[in-house]
Amino acid sequence: MTKYKCVNGVKMPMTEEEIAEMKNELLKIPYEQRVVDRIRLKYSVDDELAILRQRDTKPDEFIAYNDFVERIKAEEREAVSGK
Repeated sequence: MTKYKCVNGVKMPMTEEEIAEMKNELLKIPYEQRVVDRIRLKYSVDDELAILRQRDTKPDEFIAYNDFVERIKAEEREAVSGK
C-alpha cells in the first residue's frame, strides 16, 4: 500500500526510506501513549467515562467503543512487532 505525505498542499508518495523513518519515530512513543492518542481522536475522556458508566443501559454504544479500542490496540501491537 502506498503511503503519502503532504508537501505544500500536494499529495506526494513517500519513499521507502521516509516510511521507515516515520515508523522508527512512531515507535519511540510508548505503545500505551499511542493507543490513548488514537482513542482521543474519536473519544474525549468525558465521552469514555459516559460510555463506561452507561455500558449496561447503552450496550450497542459500548460495544462499538470497545471494538474501536481493541482494533486500535491490535494495530499498535502489530506496529510494535513490525509485522
